[in-house]
Amino acid sequence: MRNTLLVWLIVSVGTLFNTLALAAAQQPARVLFINPGFATESFWQDVDDYANAAAKALNLDLTIRHADRNHFAMRQILSATLNKPTRPDYVIIVNEKLAADNLLPMLRNYPIYVQVILNDMDEQTKKTLKQDTHWQEFLLPSIIPDNQTIGYAIAEEMVLAGNDEPGEAVMISGDLTTPASVQREAGGQRFFNEKKNITLRQIVHGQWNESISREQMHTLLQRYPNVRYVWTANDHMAFGAMKAAKAAGKTPGEDIFFATVNTSEKVLASREKGNISALGGGHFSAAGLALSHIYAHDSGLPIPKRCSGELFRLITPDTHFFTQLREQAWHEIPFLKMARRTESQCAPHSTNMDN
Repeated sequence: MRNTLLVWLIVSVGTLFNTLALAAAQQPARVLFINPGFATESFWQDVDDYANAAAKALNLDLTIRHADRNHFAMRQILSATLNKPTRPDYVIIVNEKLAADNLLPMLRNYPIYVQVILNDMDEQTKKTLKQDTHWQEFLLPSIIPDNQTIGYAIAEEMVLAGNDEPGEAVMISGDLTTPASVQREAGGQRFFNEKKNITLRQIVHGQWNESISREQMHTLLQRYPNVRYVWTANDHMAFGAMKAAKAAGKTPGEDIFFATVNTSEKVLASREKGNISALGGGHFSAAGLALSHIYAHDSGLPIPKRCSGELFRLITPDTHFFTQLREQAWHEIPFLKMARRTESQCAPHSTNMDN
């Protein structure tokens, strides 16, 4: 009887441990995404919506926290998370205002995988991290769109919309430190430097803000009343610049032309009307793509060594991509199929996001 009871206890305990182990194995990976923007900001809202759709499809436990354009708040969010008894398995960070320099040391002593998206680290930092045995294991390949290329492309598209006529240009860039801003600006500046019939008068930095951009454009028009081409680094700054141009009696798309980046509903409508002459976007999908890579990594599947240059594209009306951006039907994206692809792919070519 005792032997029977002992066997029963052993079997029961073994079954319990197997059940607990299976339950633990089936727990979805916990992912923290530290979003540097505002939850209501058009671009970052698009990033959130796409990422949430991906997390749902991939059965990932995604938490999004917003730093409201305050890079110090990014440290506070991470610190509060690390002090909790249950920590994430993965953290997605954006190197906005070089935030990675502060966030990565905080994560150094934790078995948490880190995915950097949208803004890359400088070459010296990457070289140092590659020599660190911890980051050799816990730093996943970055997902970085090619900002220089899109900065150049929207400038070129804008000038073509203006019939390639000679004239003066100004640029309203984002900020002086964020890598995406610096590289996007460099692409636009390179185009204007190559165009001998266009004079780039000045580059200012609107801090991604509509009100600041409006005031800057008001001043720029006083200095250069005949400016024909206005390059902006995001849609909010384009809206501010257009308001100033209209107040000065100019008509966007006719005697003054605007180029910008992002895919908000408002900027898509402006592009369709012709008020915006050149528009780039698609990089909002970076966090969703990161989640597909996290799913693959967590499942033991291969992921690309590095992703760059695949996320941006020029956005034009009357294309399938334009319609999908309007509808935001992200539930139609086959995220699971993307994540389970055996070959390494950086861009979501298997989705319906192609033109």
